[in-house]
Amino acid sequence: MERSNRKVLVTGGSKGLGLAIAKRLSEGGAQVVICGRDRAILDLAVAELRDSSGSSVAHGVAADLSQRADVDNLFDRTLELLGGIDCLVVNSGHAPHGTIDTLSDADWDQSYEMLLMSAVRLSRAAAKVMKASERGGDIVYLTTTGVHEATDHRVVSNVMRAGIAVVAKHLADSVSGSAVRVNVVAPGYFDTGRVRRRIEDLMVDEGLDRPSATERIATANPLGRIGMATELAELVAFIVGDRARYLNGTTITIDGGSSRLVT
Repeated sequence: MERSNRKVLVTGGSKGLGLAIAKRLSEGGAQVVICGRDRAILDLAVAELRDSSGSSVAHGVAADLSQRADVDNLFDRTLELLGGIDCLVVNSGHAPHGTIDTLSDADWDQSYEMLLMSAVRLSRAAAKVMKASERGGDIVYLTTTGVHEATDHRVVSNVMRAGIAVVAKHLADSVSGSAVRVNVVAPGYFDTGRVRRRIEDLMVDEGLDRPSATERIATANPLGRIGMATELAELVAFIVGDRARYLNGTTITIDGGSSRLVT
């Protein structure tokens, strides 16, 4: 059974997987803060959260996670709006595609701040608050299957998100003895804006129709399809719920079986 009235911050929660997670937790009784860079999109997402849950306890804070001042303000505003935090879902933006030969130092620097350091700063602050609370808390990082397998043209994302997985393992150890749990979810392809753009690129570049382009994306998946955002949201809701209290310090892959790893 899920705990009600949880105080949750979901980064990157204005659309895609982040919004799906925020909706699922909000519908379960959580009080939610989401963040995004576009105020108009953020406001629409907050309205959607309030409509889907029937609750007015959903807030949006505009933030660019590559900017330290924005990250600090986001966390402070979350504490002000909710009166605390006992669940943090770190879901950051996308890194530029390219190889080590084509990516610039600026690409690496910006991705380092947005993907890795925002995760470090937010989870460090959240863990401190959670450790001081009898309720403890949960920290969940969304990464990618690239933490296990390097993928073409995604070297920056793979490096930064693999670093997040290491941070998560370290943090799980550092909060031992408290009621704080730390886990990582590594998704494959899901029906989000990024994947839809990839499908549209294939339609243009290779002259494919939408079903054929979608099939190309799903070729390596034994289930023959890409995932739905609601399916990932259900996994996160389980991880932070009472039925998973022994789940800690681990990385869970959800990709329909696309990755070839056996562990």
